[in-house]
Amino acid sequence: MPKTIRELSEELGVSKTAITKFLTPEKRKLFANQIDNRLSISDEGVYVIRSHFSSKIKAKIDNQNDNQVVENKKLVVDFNNQLFTTLQAELAEKNKQIEKLQKNIDQQNVLLDQQQKLTLQVTQQLENYKEQIEFNDQQKNEKDTPQNSDTS
Repeated sequence: MPKTIRELSEELGVSKTAITKFLTPEKRKLFANQIDNRLSISDEGVYVIRSHFSSKIKAKIDNQNDNQVVENKKLVVDFNNQLFTTLQAELAEKNKQIEKLQKNIDQQNVLLDQQQKLTLQVTQQLENYKEQIEFNDQQKNEKDTPQNSDTS
């Protein structure tokens, strides 16, 4: 079914000027008829024009798709970089926490060792005091016992 330039431009989504420029005088003789002030393009002409512009539209869509893929890759790279930076910061923070905990453990080990040494010293001192008290008690008993036997 013959179509006008306006109908074709709306169908293909291109400007009327683009179609007019495509229709060189040779192509107009082959595919177009003048009806009043309009060009009526034959079915064969419509097919040729569709093929010409559909390949350009396809190339444009492919280019847009390629651009979208590149943009998506950039977004993924940006996201990965942000994620990497965040993970690095978290890892550094965790390392600081581990160092702090290790220092606390070392301090607690030192304190525990000191406590054990003090406990040992106190135990030894108690043993020494006990021995002294027993010795003193023995001496006192020895002093008390001979006197009691003398008086009897």
